[in-house]
Amino acid sequence: MTLAIDTSNIPLSVAVLADQQPVAQIQTACAKNHSTTLMPAIDQALKLAQTTIQAIDRFVVTIGPGSYTGVRIAVTTAKTLAWTLKKPLYALSSLAALTTPWATATMDQVIVPLIDARRNCFFTGFYRWQDHQAVTLQPDAYLSAEQIVTAILKLPQEQIVLAGQLTVEQQDYFQTALTNKKVQIAQGLATQPLAGNFGLLVNERHLVTDLNALVPNYLRPTEAEANWLKAHPDAPKTNYVEEV
Repeated sequence: MTLAIDTSNIPLSVAVLADQQPVAQIQTACAKNHSTTLMPAIDQALKLAQTTIQAIDRFVVTIGPGSYTGVRIAVTTAKTLAWTLKKPLYALSSLAALTTPWATATMDQVIVPLIDARRNCFFTGFYRWQDHQAVTLQPDAYLSAEQIVTAILKLPQEQIVLAGQLTVEQQDYFQTALTNKKVQIAQGLATQPLAGNFGLLVNERHLVTDLNALVPNYLRPTEAEANWLKAHPDAPKTNYVEEV
C-alpha cells in the first residue's frame, strides 16, 4: 500500500492507495496550518482505509515548488516516516501533481499547471500526457504571467489547459492574452493536487535513493535569503535558511 501526501499550497491532500487505486483520501482546500493538520489527516486516512502506518509499503510526497512552509512540512514528514519505517520514498513535482486529471488527454493537449507565487508571478511547467505518463515539455520554473503567455504562444499545440487555483482576475488575464489558443481552465477538484491520483505519476526515477540529500524544490530564494543576498552581493553562495 502507498501513502501519498501533498501540502505544497493551501490545499492539503492525503491518500492511501492499493494497486494504484485510492482506498481513502482526505482533501481540504482552506487556509489551515498544515503543521497541525497533516498528521491527523494521515491518521484519519489510515483509519478509513482500515490499515496502519506499519502496513504502508511506500511513501509518495510532492517536494515543490509551492509554499515554502507547506512544502517543508510534507517533505519532513515523509522523510521521517520513510526513515523510521525503513520504507521507500518517492518524490514528485507539485506542478506535475496538478496534471493528473488529464491523464487520458490527447497528445495535442498541453497542461500548464500554475501555482501563484505572488507579485504577478507563478511556479509553472509544461506537460503532456503520453502513453499513461506525464511528459515534461518544459521544466518547472518561476515565471511572470507575461513570460508564461509568451512561452505558451510559442507552442505548436493549440489546446492548452491551465491547471491550478486561479483567481477570476488571473483567469481573465490568461483568457484575454491567449486568444490565439484554445484555452481550458481547470475547475472544481481539478484545480487541486489529488493525492489519490499520485500513483499515476510514480515510476522508478522518482525513487529517493538518499533521504538525507532530499530537500524541497523551492525554485526561488526565500524573501529572507533574497534580502540577504541583495545586502551581501559579494558573499559566497550557500544556504542561508534551513531547507528542511
